Amino acid sequence: MNNSILLINQLIEIKQKAEKENLYSKIERNVNRMLSIFEDEGYKIIVPLGEKYSETRTDCEANLVGKESTNMKITQVIKPIIYKQQNQGVTLVQKGIVLVENK
Repeated sequence: MNNSILLINQLIEIKQKAEKENLYSKIERNVNRMLSIFEDEGYKIIVPLGEKYSETRTDCEANLVGKESTNMKITQVIKPIIYKQQNQGVTLVQKGIVLVENK
């Protein structure tokens, strides 16, 4: 895993912790500027929190919390989904790691 991916993962984790502690408004501008630097480098960062989940989804590895059903939602993002724009097109460079619950 390259350093950019490691930094993106850390940045998303910091963002989530700050949101949880109601501190995000104090660092929002800084976090957004750092994320835009990665986007300028061709990275697309997706935090799929709250999205519907199904077993056919190939961009995430899910850990199930509770009973499986047809109405599964992503309730926590451990690692974001990261794509990289390259000469040949867009490549998935990291699958998201998520927790999924019946909602």
